[in-house]
Amino acid sequence: MYVEVEDTKPWYKQFWPWALMVMPATAVVAGLYTYSLAASGSSGLVVDDYYKAGKAINRSMEKSQKAAALGLHANLAVNDSAVRILLDHVAVQPEQTLTLSLYHATIPGRDQTVTLTHSGAGMWSGQIQPLSAGKWFAHLLPVDQSWRLEGVIPTLEIVTLELQPAM
Repeated sequence: MYVEVEDTKPWYKQFWPWALMVMPATAVVAGLYTYSLAASGSSGLVVDDYYKAGKAINRSMEKSQKAAALGLHANLAVNDSAVRILLDHVAVQPEQTLTLSLYHATIPGRDQTVTLTHSGAGMWSGQIQPLSAGKWFAHLLPVDQSWRLEGVIPTLEIVTLELQPAM
């Protein structure tokens, strides 16, 4: 004997239609969330004008080459909010003002630039905001930007660093 059973519940009260719609609905929600994350901020690591950036690299290499020709090198010491540079060279006069730029490796909003003043015996000093965690790049230039020394602060545990011309 065969008994035929007829389902009288409407489709929206059934289990299978909802079980089959869960995965596509989850994918749509995740896609919208990912889009909102991508649209809410920009990556500071992407350069809009590559040609202009390339020309700037060539100019910076000329500055590093001039620093190398002069035989410049400096020692940088960072202590919380104080920064000191030891640069004792005849090409750098005590009345010169130096500029130290500190660039965070991934977050451009944390970059800092400080003007250093001569404090005697080849020492320049200035004040900065305390550095946050991460890798930092240091660039030292005179006000006329005729030469440049640079270095990398890999971690904040390293408080002294030698700045040299980039090659």
